[in-house]
Amino acid sequence: MNTPGPLQATRRQPRQARSRMLVASIRQACRQILQQGDATKLTARHIAEKAGVTIGSFYQYYSNKEAVLLDVLLEDAPGEADRLAAETRYLGTLRWQSLEETLRELVLVTCRRHQRLLEQHGDIYQRYHRDIQFDNLIQTSVSRYVSIESLQEWLQELLLHHQPRLHHDSAALRAFTIASALTDITARAVDERPEWLASPEFQNELQRLLLNHATLTTAPDNKGNVAP
Repeated sequence: MNTPGPLQATRRQPRQARSRMLVASIRQACRQILQQGDATKLTARHIAEKAGVTIGSFYQYYSNKEAVLLDVLLEDAPGEADRLAAETRYLGTLRWQSLEETLRELVLVTCRRHQRLLEQHGDIYQRYHRDIQFDNLIQTSVSRYVSIESLQEWLQELLLHHQPRLHHDSAALRAFTIASALTDITARAVDERPEWLASPEFQNELQRLLLNHATLTTAPDNKGNVAP
């Protein structure tokens, strides 16, 4: 097993001094736009223009504006990238052991992640958190030592492992709704009631919602597959 490197939002690590300066200028331009508070200006082209680099140079290191945004947030939150990677590894192990415990921990990890970044970045995170694609970053960054897919595919595999008679299409539908519920409900909490993220009542309610949906009573079809 390879020793994991640091979690990165960039496509590749800049090696030469000129490349490091280019990436630093892109990050700084993104910070300046965030401080201005105008979401319409947070585009790849505008970031590149403000940084004084070509759009081609931008795309050498960042896949999109969301990657720059996440890179800035991780850089300004010491240890956050390592925590994201550690949480991913832990969930990747736990999911083979218990459906209930995995969903419970998934809710806690998601709520705590939002809490940490809210504490670090406040209004900026609250304004832009819906633009951040953590799943894509983690999938790209830890794939060399953790088998990770999109959250929906990850949940589908979780359901099929613990409920092997569940029909594949039913598992896909449930995984979609569970992933959507987790993502959308916690995002709304960030928007409207950030204090709920630390509330055991909120966490328990969301855990029950996901688990109840994951373990809906089903009946086998004529081929022996379990379907709604």
